[in-house]
Parts: sequence; structure tokens; C-alpha cells
Amino acid sequence: MASRKIVIIGAGSLFFGRQAIWALTNREGFRGFTLSLVDTDPHRLEQMAKLARLAADGSGSGIGIEAHADYRDALPGADFVVLSFSRDNAHYRGIDCRISAKYGIRMCSGDTIGPGGVFRAARELPVILDICRAVERICPEAWVVNYVNPSSVMGIGVMRHSNVRSFALCDSHPMPAKKESYLNLIGEPVERIDEFDMRIAGVNHFTWMLKAELGGENVLHRIRDAFAALAAGEKDAGHSKARFNNYITAQLADVFGAIPTCTGHTKEYLPYYQGRAALPEATPPLAIFDSDERTEVTAEMWEDVNGYVTGSKPISEFHDKTGSDVATEIILSIVTDDRRTHFINRPNGDCTTGGRPVGNLPGDAFLEMECVVDADGPKPLPVGDFPFGLRGLQMQILDVHEVTVEAIVHRDKALLTRALAMDPLVNSIATANAVVDDVFEAEAEVLGEWRDSRKRIRVGGGKAAAPNAPQLY
Repeated sequence: MASRKIVIIGAGSLFFGRQAIWALTNREGFRGFTLSLVDTDPHRLEQMAKLARLAADGSGSGIGIEAHADYRDALPGADFVVLSFSRDNAHYRGIDCRISAKYGIRMCSGDTIGPGGVFRAARELPVILDICRAVERICPEAWVVNYVNPSSVMGIGVMRHSNVRSFALCDSHPMPAKKESYLNLIGEPVERIDEFDMRIAGVNHFTWMLKAELGGENVLHRIRDAFAALAAGEKDAGHSKARFNNYITAQLADVFGAIPTCTGHTKEYLPYYQGRAALPEATPPLAIFDSDERTEVTAEMWEDVNGYVTGSKPISEFHDKTGSDVATEIILSIVTDDRRTHFINRPNGDCTTGGRPVGNLPGDAFLEMECVVDADGPKPLPVGDFPFGLRGLQMQILDVHEVTVEAIVHRDKALLTRALAMDPLVNSIATANAVVDDVFEAEAEVLGEWRDSRKRIRVGGGKAAAPNAPQLY
């Protein structure tokens, strides 16, 4: 077999780069691969390349290490191109969240829905489409693996405006750990995992468990009751995404008859926790994203990397403390054809049993679903239908994401305002207009080139528009 190659664009993104280095130097299936690291920050690129070479030395993995400042130099011969970059992530998310809070929009994460999701996509999606155009030209058979939030917006953008083979990822449903966590929650042994039929789907970060059977017995109510029991006396967990998640999980399960599976994000998709209700809620409004805390965590990670690179920490500690990651495990499944299942963001089609995995959502609805992964890539397992109410909410969010994509591709400020006016967190058109104006002003250094323009950016393959792009005018 010819040597295979994984390119990581955004290798200095420590929430993935370290795990990828660990996986390629520790997992047997990656033996002899080439790992090509790309980052626009020369110091971070140098540090990560040194870490990768240290980890590879003596590991027996036989992997090769490359480092490039320009992703185009890394793409020749690539089999997988992983996108894991963000320009000053915590800084700009902090701006998005603070401006939104001024207008009564509270975001505990600020990277998927609401103004935080819209503007993070505005900052990053044009770069993703540039990369996809380069992949089409240089390594057209490569898989493009998007690990940049908002995952579904980026996935829709690539689906609508590129011809690359692609899927999008999130790390909130690692398998088999996700199944094991629910078995532990209801006091069942993890040895029963093969008896556990768990059906989860939805827009990324707005996913719901629609069915749960253990040995043929419905256990959805037991899972709901377990969250309710944990919610009794629940205290503020401190971190914005972790606050009162057990209570909110049980409450939403009562209302919708399905269990949210990513509550730390899902609660941000709904207007109930914004603090605008006439009647008091049992929990306080959402806390605003901890941008300073995220910056501190990242700094601590770089201290670890610097320690390994300088030798003040043994590289054996890196191998002992780090582990694999969802993206590398999915790539490993493709490479080894092992047919493991993973949760992956894909269009709602090509189900393993034929037809649509979620029967009452469109075939091009971009959803996170459990997929069987083999040498041909991911194929979703059947899920079933969404209950009324949840189906409508899924479509509303998908429409927000679709309009966001087209606003960015067209560089159309009016469409960007429309996306916010449709958003479940935005309480008036005046608010949508004000947030757009304020964020464009505050982030002029990254958004200024198109904030007053209706000029269209080029899309994949030189197309004027993808034939399946929605008509918005």
C-alpha cells in the first residue's frame, strides 16, 4: 500500500492537534503514515512539529512529519484533510457574546447558534471554502473532515458549494463512551452495551434521544428519571455550559418526549433560558461564555507542550496523559475498514437500510447521526421520526444555518440580518440589526472587507452557485 497522508490545517489548535499526534504515534492502524501539520503561526507550528517528532521517535510508528505555513503545500498526496482552525477563537467569541448580552441575548457557548454562531461562520467559512477549492484541484479524492464550529453551518456550506468528499464532526457523542454513560446513569452494566438500542439525531448541538431500548425494553423514561434525580439539589456548576444541565435535560424531556443529549449546548438553542419570561424559572438565565477561562485553559495546554518540547517534562508523560480523538478514530475506521459506529454530521440520506435515517426531515437536512464507518466512509443508521414540535425546531435551526451560509457566500449583510431575525434567541428585528452593526464595527479587522459589500465570493469548482443551493431572493 502506498504511504497515506493526513493533513491538519490548524495544527496549533490544541483541542485536536495533540490528540492527532498521539493517535498517529500510538494506534497500529496509522503505522507508516505521514502527518502534515499546517498553521499560520510560525512559533506554534514549530512547537507542534517538534512535539510530533519527539512523540514519533522511538514509538515504532514509522510516521513521517511535515510542517507547512501554507496549506496548499501540504495537500499533494493527502488522503484526509482535517480542518481544525480558528482565528483568536476565545477573543472573538467573547466579543460576540458581550455584544449579544447587551441586547438581551445570552449565549453560554457562542459558537453555534445566535450571533455567536452566525459571526463565527462569517469569520471562518470563507477560508473553509478556499481550502475546499484547493482540495478539488490538488487532491480531489481526499476526505475533508470539518472540525470547525458551527459544525452544521460549515457542513452545509461545503455540501452546497463544493464537490469534495466531506463530513463534519463534534466531540460530544464519542462512541462507545456515549452508550456506556447512559447505561451507567441507569445503573446497568456496560456489558449490556450490545443490547442497548439508542437512537439519537438532530442538528449538531441540538441532538435528541428519540428511542432507548435495553434488551427490547423501553428505558427512555428511566434515563429521564435519572437526570431528574441528579437535578434534585443541583448546584451551580460554575462553567457556563455546565450550569443546571441535569434539571434542564429532565425539563426538556418532559416537554418534548425526547431527551436532549448535548444539553450544555442545546439550552442555548431555545429561548426559555434567556431570562425574559414573565414567570420565574427554576434555574437562572444562561451564564455568558467564559472567554477568559478558555484563554487560560489554552495557555495551560501550551505550557504542557513547551514542557515536552524543552525536555522539562518527559515525552512519556505526553503518551500517558493524552489519548485519541473522535476525528482520528473515524479516520482509523475508514483506513482499517473496521465498521465501527461514530456520530457524524452528514445529510439525512443514504441510510444503511435505504431511504432517510430521519423519515420526517428532508434528505438534505444536515444532521448529526450514528453512522457505520468503513472504507467507503460513513453511512447513517436508521433513526425514526422526530415528534411534532421538535421537528419544527429542527427545521427552524436548519433554515437559520442555510441562510447564514448564503449570506456569507454572497457577502450580503441583509441576508446576515435575516439569519439573525430568524434565530430563536433574537427577540426583534431591531435587535438583529443592532447586533449586526455592532459586531461588524467591533470585528472590522476580520469582517471589514465584506461588511458593506454584496460581492459574491468564489465557490468550489468555479461554480456560480451549487445547483442545490436554496433560493433566498
